[in-house]
Amino acid sequence: MKRTVVINNTEYDVPEINYNALCDLAEYGVDILNPKQMRKSTISSARAIVAWITDSDVETAGELIQAHMIAGNGITEIFDAFTQAVEDSDFFKALRKQEGKLPVQPQDHKRKATRA
Repeated sequence: MKRTVVINNTEYDVPEINYNALCDLAEYGVDILNPKQMRKSTISSARAIVAWITDSDVETAGELIQAHMIAGNGITEIFDAFTQAVEDSDFFKALRKQEGKLPVQPQDHKRKATRA
C-alpha cells in the first residue's frame, strides 16, 4: 500500500518506522506505542507526524497542515500513510511478537536472579 502522502501539492515519502523514528516521534511528543494517547490528541499527533515526515519543526508542520486543510484536504491520508508505514515496519513486527513480554515501565523490570 501507499507510503507517500501529498501535503500542499508536495509528495512526501513516509520514512521507515524503526527504533530511531520511535525516539524522534517521542521528541515531538507522540508515543506511537500508546494508541490511546494518539487518539486523545489527534491534532497534536498529526502535527508531530507531519513534522517528522517533512523533517521540519512542529510550527512549520502546523502551518503545512493548516494550508492543507484550508485547501479542502483532510488529515486522514496523512494517518493512512503513517499507519501503512507502521504496518510495513520490521521493527514493529518484532515488537508485536514481543508484546506482553516487555516490561510496561522500567520500574516493572525485575532482574533475574544470578548465582554467585
